[in-house]
Amino acid sequence: MNIQQLKVFVLTVKLQKLYLVANELGIRQPTVTFHLNKLQEELGVPLFVTKSYHMIKLTEAGRVLYHYAGNIVSQTEEIESWMGAFKELRGARLSIGSTHTPATYILPSYLAELRQAYPDLSIVVDVKPAPTIIEKVIQFELDFGIITQVEYTDKDLHVQPLRSDDLVIVFYPEHPFSSLPHLEPQHLTGHPFISHEVGSVSRKLLDEWAEQHKVSLTTVMEVSGSEAMKEAVKQRIGFAVLSASMVKREKEEGQLQTHEIPACTFNRRLYLISMKNKLISPAMHIFLDRVVPHLAQSF
Repeated sequence: MNIQQLKVFVLTVKLQKLYLVANELGIRQPTVTFHLNKLQEELGVPLFVTKSYHMIKLTEAGRVLYHYAGNIVSQTEEIESWMGAFKELRGARLSIGSTHTPATYILPSYLAELRQAYPDLSIVVDVKPAPTIIEKVIQFELDFGIITQVEYTDKDLHVQPLRSDDLVIVFYPEHPFSSLPHLEPQHLTGHPFISHEVGSVSRKLLDEWAEQHKVSLTTVMEVSGSEAMKEAVKQRIGFAVLSASMVKREKEEGQLQTHEIPACTFNRRLYLISMKNKLISPAMHIFLDRVVPHLAQSF
């Protein structure tokens, strides 16, 4: 059993097609079949339910191997990245997972500056929901995760609080809210409201707030994307509750206005997460020194 066999095995399970595995690794499809057959022969147990690879379905032994092989392959790639980083960052790779708002509205300018300073550094940004990012950091698939949470701790992760990323009430300039110096919870009743989809963290927080303050929100539209919600507010469909960072530019340009959520008791923050037992590569050190201090600053 060698690392190439494990790479082929892991990719076969992920991609489900041998020709895709061959394309990914830059080898021929018969070579993929050879590695899979050789791996099963050396282990002495079948890893797949059928001898044909037209259908990829794992046996119990295959599922156990996949669990461990994924970590081995990820850590091997990390070793290769480390070695590249020591060659004056040539071929060095920095992988960051981020939730939508920081990936779209906060990170790009800082990463652009990082690329200018270190043109040989390869940067990968994986935009996913927070639970997916956390899992990928734990599996050593990502160097860092940047997530938005109300509160977050984890015994296996190093968790560093960064800047606040509070939710705010967002409305168009001619909205009745614009004439109020501040809002009370009851002011939100009766006005057309654009809501996040059921199951989202923002929706859950606002539903709890509305129940706590006996506020009945008049939902006229439910939207699954924050950017689409912002555009709906611009079109004067109603008001919404969004991250302060994602409407910062529109607020400065006078396209949108905001109010704090009245009597709000929850505080959302950005958190930087990484595995406690992960070695810090030169590329990661650069990110910690050059980017993270900016992410920790408030608006």
